[in-house]
Amino acid sequence: MLRGFRWQFILLTLAIVVFMASALFRLSRQTSQPQPEAPKPTAESSLPATTEATEAPRPNPSATASLETATGPSIEPTPAYREGLVGTVRRLNPLFAHLNPVDRDISSLIFEGLFATNDYGEVVPRLAEQLVISADGIAYVVKLREDIGWQDGTAFSADDVVYTMSLLSDTEFARFSPDGAFWATVETQKLNEYLLRFRLAQPLSSFPHLLTIGILPEHALRGTTIAQLAQHPFNLSPIGTGPFQLAALQLGADNAIRTVELARSPIFLERQESQGSYSLTRLSFHLYPNAEAALAGYKAGLINALANLAPRDQLLDLPHSQVYTQAAPSIVMLIFNWKETSFAERRLRQALSLSLDVPELVARRLGAAVAYADSPYTPGSSVYLPHPFWRRHDIAQARALLEAAGSFAAGAEATESDAEAADLEGAAARFSLLIADEITLRNLAADIATHWRQLGIELEIEAVGADEYTNRLSTGRFETAIVALPAASDFDLYRHWHPAQYGSGQNYGAASNHEVAELIEKARREIYSSRRAALHQQLQDAFAEEAIAIPLYYRLFSFVVSDQIEGVQVGFLASPADRFRGIGDWRMAAPPS
Repeated sequence: MLRGFRWQFILLTLAIVVFMASALFRLSRQTSQPQPEAPKPTAESSLPATTEATEAPRPNPSATASLETATGPSIEPTPAYREGLVGTVRRLNPLFAHLNPVDRDISSLIFEGLFATNDYGEVVPRLAEQLVISADGIAYVVKLREDIGWQDGTAFSADDVVYTMSLLSDTEFARFSPDGAFWATVETQKLNEYLLRFRLAQPLSSFPHLLTIGILPEHALRGTTIAQLAQHPFNLSPIGTGPFQLAALQLGADNAIRTVELARSPIFLERQESQGSYSLTRLSFHLYPNAEAALAGYKAGLINALANLAPRDQLLDLPHSQVYTQAAPSIVMLIFNWKETSFAERRLRQALSLSLDVPELVARRLGAAVAYADSPYTPGSSVYLPHPFWRRHDIAQARALLEAAGSFAAGAEATESDAEAADLEGAAARFSLLIADEITLRNLAADIATHWRQLGIELEIEAVGADEYTNRLSTGRFETAIVALPAASDFDLYRHWHPAQYGSGQNYGAASNHEVAELIEKARREIYSSRRAALHQQLQDAFAEEAIAIPLYYRLFSFVVSDQIEGVQVGFLASPADRFRGIGDWRMAAPPS
């Protein structure tokens, strides 16, 4: 029966034999070829060992892949954006970033908070989608965005926020931040995967500003306490939700980190609002030991951006560069010690202020490096309203106020004999001024002494070292002092000027004015922005009219970028890291034709 199919069967058998022989030949060629050797770790691609960790780091799969890709052949040898920073990398972690300027700047590009500040210092949603505040200002309900992913592809959810808040409210966090005591009073409740409720111990309208702190990934750190996190390998292999992710840490010969490279996050680019932006694919941060070395690196073309590292007049002379200047989050003021009876007298404070031509003094002694101050808030913020009192220079009016003040002691004429009042007046005619021992402050203090001498007041200048200066401020051992106060990014002046903050906050001179204190408290409780804005205006008016302190100058933040980078703008700075707020619009300039 098979005879009729003999030739077909023979042909089929031959075809099968030929196919098997061909397959065996191809397989033998593949197995005989040598495989490429896996690349060995180098100083540029390996993470430094952390001496503080108590166990070997557990590699995060996504972070490891990111580092391998960053050190492979596809890496750009020179990233488009290269900025110089002075200092070292310690922890790329938003909970510790405030402790180190380098960490703060780089972490701001990797992590995001529930909210962020815009170019006017106002709070806008970031990871949050919606905010509802209870009428009593105690409960804050936050609806989270559902389109957010971590840089390793894991979905963002309320669990991440709850975990981060648990770290902030841990009593151990007070070791790292003065805000630890406040966070310990905040209750966080998860309502569902994308809905949270925060409950405060008392109303605080600036609470959304505090929610700008970066959120950590619960899935990558589950079970880690704040004490453990301070030494955790995560700090050098971070995972965030921000526009850029860690690509590589390059080490120097001393095994210290010399360069931090970031790559654009593909997960972030999936968001609708990032479409058509973030044209810079890689960022490189070069670490220098001092400002002089960083400036030399810029002049040599090793970097194409420099942030606040040299006197502004030096930066203005750099060729092919743009200098962007904004008020830094700091105000230098001359403060009074109200524990001294004489400075509780409003007319004395007003007289001392009116006798000073602050714009002229500041321009002569500090030049273009600063701008004279005319408010307890910094320019560029939505609440800043300069008051004309700070521009006045009226020696005649100052003398009249001094004469009206009598013995310089409030109510002294009603409670003291003429002889006792005369003694008080003689004693108050000599003041001391505490300053840090810096040449510019010495010169400025000498000018202040000259102006006050026109009122018959002798000023003793006490220029002391940094440690003694800090100690005397914190213990109230001064009569007047020049002090740099960090500007309140949340526009809350409570920590600086409320009587309750003497001894525990930064009300170093025990300033105590009922009207100012009441306005501060009302502004803290008011949840409606229009009403709060009116309170901030009243607060600035009262601050000037009562001459609570004498604003001297704002420090300036200068950001230098070469002509290679376009689209840069610098708005209100709650922190120097806010210079990156508009980085999505930055781009490389087209090469000249």
